[in-house]
Amino acid sequence: MTTEHLIRFSMKLPFEGFILSLSNGRELHIPHPEYGQLEQFAVAVIVLLPTRQIEVVDTSLIVSIRTIYASDPGAWTGPTNAT
Repeated sequence: MTTEHLIRFSMKLPFEGFILSLSNGRELHIPHPEYGQLEQFAVAVIVLLPTRQIEVVDTSLIVSIRTIYASDPGAWTGPTNAT
C-alpha cells in the first residue's frame, strides 16, 4: 500500500468512508474523517474505535483500502492533489 493511496482516501472531497485491511486480517472502518488521522509523513494512522478508544496503526501494516459504499470510479482517476 502506498502512502499516496492512503492520503488520497483520507483527503478526498467529498469524503467517502473507507475500510483499512491490516496484514493480520483485522479491518478498521473509517466512516467519517474524524475517525482517522494521518500522522506526520504518513507513517501511522490514528483511528478512533467504536469503543471510543484510540489506536495508532503503522501504515506498513495496511494491505488494502476499500470504500464502504459503492463509489464512482471516475472520482478516483487522474492525478492526486494530496502531494
